[in-house]
Parts: sequence; structure tokens; C-alpha cells
Amino acid sequence: MLLLCYDWYRRRKYCIFTALNTANTLLEMRFTKGSDMRISLLSILLAFSMAGSVQADTSVVINELMASNDSIKTDPQGQYDDWIELYNYGSRSVDIGRMYLTDDLSDPTKWQIPASTNISARGYLLIWADDDTGDSGLHANFKLDADGEQIALFDTDGETLIDSVSFTAQTTDISYGRYPDAADDWMFFDNPTPAALN
Repeated sequence: MLLLCYDWYRRRKYCIFTALNTANTLLEMRFTKGSDMRISLLSILLAFSMAGSVQADTSVVINELMASNDSIKTDPQGQYDDWIELYNYGSRSVDIGRMYLTDDLSDPTKWQIPASTNISARGYLLIWADDDTGDSGLHANFKLDADGEQIALFDTDGETLIDSVSFTAQTTDISYGRYPDAADDWMFFDNPTPAALN
């Protein structure tokens, strides 16, 4: 957490602490002159640190998705199902086993990734969003809504958000993903790249 500035406004009789937390979110705390000003700087810094602690520090992101798959890629059972691609942009393998994937943020533990599921450094992993949990392979217990929704990846505690994405209506056999891989910008791909470079 980086404390950027402290300003005292004499005429308006308040001060402002502005900070940029570890999630690069701009935060602001305002205190009026008087008893509120007796709060310690340590308390202020603690408040900012806690505000930035809700996002996990990991190199895994939701990188690409397809919510209407008619002819692009089949799952191990030969079916054209929805899929979600995770990407590890780090230089080390990441164990995502026991993390959670959901399409309902009010239910962050909707589907738990099997234990000992690893993504190699700069590697990709496909998860089938087809509600076929009885099939072999990685099959989540939900399907993607082609009309648009939000999906999220949560840490093993079921509370700490790792990554999320909201998407609008999707077109059949057109994927939606980051470009380039792990970047902040999202775009549609006429040539989807499941488990490969965007």
C-alpha cells in the first residue's frame, strides 16, 4: 500500500488521506476537524491495507471463454460445450486445486476445482462449463449463459477473489478473451484459441 498524499483544508475544516492499495484501487478517507482528527496514522494505514486485501495475489487469470460452442472444440466426451480458459502468466507452476469457479457471485463456492490441479508456468487450462460433473476431466457444475453473465475464480477459502469477468451477449463460435494474454483488455475472437495463445 502506497500513501500518496495528505491534505489539510483549513477553510473547509477537513483533511483527506489518499492512497493506492495493492489492487491499484484509489482509496480516500476524509476526517473533519475535531475529535475525529485524533485518529492515529497507524489506524488509517491499517484501514487502507485491509481494503486492499480482498484480492488474492496470484498469477492465474480467467483468460478466454466461449458461451456458445457449436463447432470449435469438443470436450473429452466429444461434445461441443461451453468452456473457460485459465492462464498462468507467471514463471512458476501454480496449484489451483481446491479453488472455486462460479457463475454466481452470491455463491462463490459453487464448483470446486479438484485437488492437485496445476497450471504450468505460462500455461493454459480448459474447464468445461457443461454441468456434466460425472464425466471424466474438468467439468464445472454450471453452464455459461450466452445472453451474458459474470464468472469468477475464488481462492481455496471461498472468499478471496482471484479474478472475475462480466460479459454481454455472445455469438456462437466466437470467443471472448484477453488480448494479449493476461492483459486488461478484452475482445471477441473470430478464431478462438482454447488452451493456446490469444
